Amino acid sequence: MKETLRIIGKEGVESSSGWKMELLSPEILVYREGEKSIHLEMEDRPDVGGEMEWIIYTPEHWTWSEKDEPLAQEKISEILKRIELAFWKLDMKIKEIVDPIM
Repeated sequence: MKETLRIIGKEGVESSSGWKMELLSPEILVYREGEKSIHLEMEDRPDVGGEMEWIIYTPEHWTWSEKDEPLAQEKISEILKRIELAFWKLDMKIKEIVDPIM
């Protein structure tokens, strides 16, 4: 079955496969799978043409909650791809995804 995306609310995307991404504020986005969620910080900056571009800052520790084990790199990559897809659906441009470890 092909995955479909739909815009929810003003700034959110929901997938037919069960994940969601919502912009809680201009500085915070949340990625959800069921009851689990991860918050990422972000900021917007205009490009040379004045169009807004987003910089997303990944968490230093990728866990669903403080008591959970760290997520596997494959899962992190999957989440980031889904966030990029959600931004595309919202017609928002990502300038950069910043990893605090690098």
